[in-house]
Amino acid sequence: MKYTLEIQKRLLQVENGNLSPHEKALLLKEAIRIADENDDPQWAVEMRLDLIYELNLLSQAEEEIAVFSRILDDYENNKDLISENDILWKYKWICGAAFDVPEVSQSQIDAILEDFKIRTLRNGYSARAYYHLLFLHYNRMRQYDLAKEYADKMLSEKLDDMMCEACELNLLLDYYLETGRFDEAYHRAQPLINKQVTCYEANLRAFLKLAYYAQKAGKPEIASDMCARAEEALAGREKDEYLLLYIGQFIIYNFMVNPQRGWEYAERCIPWSLRTSKYKKYRFGCDMTEALKYESRPEVKLELPEEFPLYNDSGIYNVEELRTYFYNQAKELAQQYDARNGNKGHMERLEY
Repeated sequence: MKYTLEIQKRLLQVENGNLSPHEKALLLKEAIRIADENDDPQWAVEMRLDLIYELNLLSQAEEEIAVFSRILDDYENNKDLISENDILWKYKWICGAAFDVPEVSQSQIDAILEDFKIRTLRNGYSARAYYHLLFLHYNRMRQYDLAKEYADKMLSEKLDDMMCEACELNLLLDYYLETGRFDEAYHRAQPLINKQVTCYEANLRAFLKLAYYAQKAGKPEIASDMCARAEEALAGREKDEYLLLYIGQFIIYNFMVNPQRGWEYAERCIPWSLRTSKYKKYRFGCDMTEALKYESRPEVKLELPEEFPLYNDSGIYNVEELRTYFYNQAKELAQQYDARNGNKGHMERLEY
């Protein structure tokens, strides 16, 4: 079976820790093509699940959805070879990816979530992950009454292996922070702050958002502590574009207390924003719109890539023009999300 050797060769390359997610994704796509050509759906599914991991790091929500659609087809046609339980964790990710793509209608989201719930329940899991996803969806829409309703339902269900406790706690922090309850959020965040619960980026996410909200709440000592923890956790992750969704509020915090440091992070993240998902582009636009309110200088010198729409050879940028660019970027996407969701939550977040 010569094709298996060709696949193994590529998978060994994927294990190279020096490769970027983009390079790993290309190798996995080659390996998947070989598996498909040789009618090996079991191996193809395993590799497509790995591919979704890399695409998630690359913020390629649309492609994640397309890849998972093929996984579901392969499962339905090969139930004797493929375990449904093995695909459910990534299915949860795909539900989140569907929220990120405004072209996915609300009725389609409802159908995806219902299908996810059916599959998780019949595999012995509770409905906690299902309610977590609804909590996330409505919290993003700023429909906080509904978000709280689903949060309560989530917490009433059994915590099982379909849930990450650290990620769940992060979402609860978002809810409390966005509804003006900093003290409660900070109290609930202690397991994340003290690393009693951990995840890939969950602890860092907590530090980033708490620095911002503590400063806004008039608690600069807590903000400074969270900033120090965030800086330590960010060390070595200077090229981790996955963090774009979470680092924007930390940029705002730095603009409030140390604008030069804020620009250092902005210079790093602006190129990422040119090749990310629509939702991350939207949130980064919101965050930069707010951050630039704290810059008193009319012009700044930056090193930005030529593909940046406002790029100029001098490297001198008008701050108000930058702020208008990010505002318009976020506004255009907010209108798409609000049209899909049937409310004004994304525009409200931008204008808040």
